[in-house]
Amino acid sequence: MKKWLGVMLILAAGWPGIPPRAQEAAPGKEAYVMEEVVVTATRTEVPAKETSVSYTVITEKEIAERQATRVEELLRTVPGVTINQTGGRGGITSLFLRGGDSNCTQVLINGIRLNDAGGDFDFNTLTVDNLERIEVIRGPMSALYGADAMTGVVNLVTKKGTGPPTLSVSSNWGAHSENGNLMSEQRMSLLGSYKKFGYSIAYSRIDDQGILKLNNRFASNVLNSRLDLDPLENLSFKFTTFLVDSRVGFPTENGGDRLDPKSVGGPGLDPDQNITKLDLLLGLTGNYWPFKWWENELTLAYSHRDRHFNDPRNPFESDFDQLFGAFFSRNLERRWSLDYHSNFRFGSKDRIETISTLGVAARTEHLKQNLYFGETAFTPPSSSNLTTSRKSTAFYAQEQVGLWQRLFITAGFRLEDNSVFDRVEFTPRASAAFRITETDTTIRAAGGKAIKEPTFLESFSRDQLTVANPKLRPEKNTGWEVGMDQYFFKDRLRFGLTYFENHFKDLITFVPLAAPPFSSFENIGAVRTTGLEFALRAKPGWGLTLSGAFTHLFQFTVLDDGGQGGIFFATGKHLLRRPRNTFSFDVNYVRQRLEVHLNGLYTGSRDDSKFTFTLPFDFQSARVINAPYFILNLAASYDLVRDWGYIKKVQLLARANNLLDRDYMEAYGYSSPGFNAVGGLRVVF
Repeated sequence: MKKWLGVMLILAAGWPGIPPRAQEAAPGKEAYVMEEVVVTATRTEVPAKETSVSYTVITEKEIAERQATRVEELLRTVPGVTINQTGGRGGITSLFLRGGDSNCTQVLINGIRLNDAGGDFDFNTLTVDNLERIEVIRGPMSALYGADAMTGVVNLVTKKGTGPPTLSVSSNWGAHSENGNLMSEQRMSLLGSYKKFGYSIAYSRIDDQGILKLNNRFASNVLNSRLDLDPLENLSFKFTTFLVDSRVGFPTENGGDRLDPKSVGGPGLDPDQNITKLDLLLGLTGNYWPFKWWENELTLAYSHRDRHFNDPRNPFESDFDQLFGAFFSRNLERRWSLDYHSNFRFGSKDRIETISTLGVAARTEHLKQNLYFGETAFTPPSSSNLTTSRKSTAFYAQEQVGLWQRLFITAGFRLEDNSVFDRVEFTPRASAAFRITETDTTIRAAGGKAIKEPTFLESFSRDQLTVANPKLRPEKNTGWEVGMDQYFFKDRLRFGLTYFENHFKDLITFVPLAAPPFSSFENIGAVRTTGLEFALRAKPGWGLTLSGAFTHLFQFTVLDDGGQGGIFFATGKHLLRRPRNTFSFDVNYVRQRLEVHLNGLYTGSRDDSKFTFTLPFDFQSARVINAPYFILNLAASYDLVRDWGYIKKVQLLARANNLLDRDYMEAYGYSSPGFNAVGGLRVVF
């Protein structure tokens, strides 16, 4: 078995996609749906049944059915995914894929990286505005995406404007059951085309007063636009703009709002602690086909990520502030990136077809950090500043071979030279799929290696308490999977089953020191995760669409803690905030002008951490078990008006979250939203 799997190792595969949207069906008739395709990282369309990797595609239709406002709401039902949010909307929202850490999944928009340097990404402000689909691939993907694609990739694909101008405006208003705090969602989009120019522009404003009585308001503005120019049949340009401006207040001082109030021995809640964010991404992609067999694509991008943490001193409300004083910080990251690749196509699909890819990538990242520590009873005010940068260049290659529409093989590798690595990193990947057309079955296997680079602070920080380690190596993962996809009744019923393993090593671990600066970082951790993913989708008729997903982790264990013996990362212990079992289902029903969607999510028990502080210097931490929970969400829409003059549609919207009003903690110590509901109108011109 191991020998056979070794042959399948070296994988390179692509990201998932969907075909052009199906035409609108006449009333009472089902729309004709084109064959689903998967768009690989080489930008080549491959029929889904010939795809050799685990993937999930969330379509524009599914986004509308659930009336989702944020991407994380949709990702919760993807096999292998666990989402963890600290508190209400605006709290830190992390994604754990196949048991990996929250900085092991690369997040893209139109193929352009969104992650912070080092892989971190907070989903709390990422909305679905202007999205045509969300593509998720699972498995080590550094061969095609570079550092930080340790366990997979999430790619957001925006709409391309076509046809006459279409203006959509919606307004939703609602409240939380805990305290009646209001929330509102205002959205607007415009898309269309003029001759060879296409445009799609979307804006949203979200206001949420939160689930706590004190300092829990969240507000965000998001602008997501795409401009397309197709001057020739074989030449096109795409310009992407993504802007996020947000602010969230949070009263938590350490272990969560449930542990912070002074009535439970905590330090008290902070009345004005907050984080503000300003993110800007600009990207330009050009695609040129000089011949039918030769495609060229070049992407240039710039991103600006500005974070402000503000904690004025409030000694009478918070014991924590009484001891430590005010604290302010600013982290500004900037990135310039370039990616160019060529695809060469030869052969015949009926016999032997090949697609060869050669590419180069480069990026430069800069960090500017400012810290200010206010005066305390023991120390005067102080500040520190850090300005640093790093560079990365890479070469990658991939070969795709199709043999008589039965066997499909993809193999590739990447050579990445990062200024913080001590050597060039080689990350191979390979995958294969075998089609049994007689039974409409696809059997697939994939494997490869991936890396994650250190964060800026791990490599360069000059904090008073922690010293950086400039000699850190990248974290590494060797992973593989085997699976199958089965289709029945002309694709009205399909299911997929996948077994996977990940072997992480050289994990960067926080190491306490006996003397100042008291801590540092070392490559000493090792982790193994194994699991099973199951996905099902059925269209039995009568306006019903049913889907479900189940993930079981057999193993998510620390193999080596480097001798540190800590509470939260200890040899033989489970990883924190990873449930052994997760299950979700979706039921969608359409009848004439009415559409109803029911979503259920079960998350099993999981290890978590508890941290508390009391005066004068009593810090306590412990490992705890967080209880399982099950929540139901319901969304409904009704078309009040269709095709009336200039108005194409007036739609009544309603959505209820946590329908059963369950009391649970997604992250231990942090309250999660109880029952809440919003309703409003959507008008399309």
